[in-house]
Amino acid sequence: MSPHSGASRLLAQSHGFTLFELILVIVIISIAAALVGPAIGSRLLQTNIRRTVLQLRSAVEVMRMQAVRSGQEAVMVVDPRDNAYWREGGGEPVALSPDNALLSARSRWLRENGQAEFHFYPDGTNSGGAIRVEQGRGSATAYLVVLDPLLGIASIVRDE
Repeated sequence: MSPHSGASRLLAQSHGFTLFELILVIVIISIAAALVGPAIGSRLLQTNIRRTVLQLRSAVEVMRMQAVRSGQEAVMVVDPRDNAYWREGGGEPVALSPDNALLSARSRWLRENGQAEFHFYPDGTNSGGAIRVEQGRGSATAYLVVLDPLLGIASIVRDE
């Protein structure tokens, strides 16, 4: 008998996977997807809110630079009802999708309709306050863009 006859007999006997083996693999993959899927979905939502907060902070920094460069006070308005913010006197509103983020604001200047004003002065300071961005009403994921009135800077803080 040749040394290769045992190997060729083994190959001849195995014709593929059984139906049971295929179903077992599909069940294992389904369980893994069910466990990992929600974690990936919530991670994607957190990425959206982080991007929104970074864009808002950038808008605040641009307002500060414009006030310093022009030598004139600049005003940013945050409207929680319309979930938007803009530069007073010449800026297109940035409307946020309620699915991505919800805005609220705390400022020294509040308008009757609930809009909050943030003032940026030519010396680089601002009126202070905070803009809260949350993932959804009652969500555990929320951030604050805090405006420091003396230093004029805006920082991002996770709101627990």
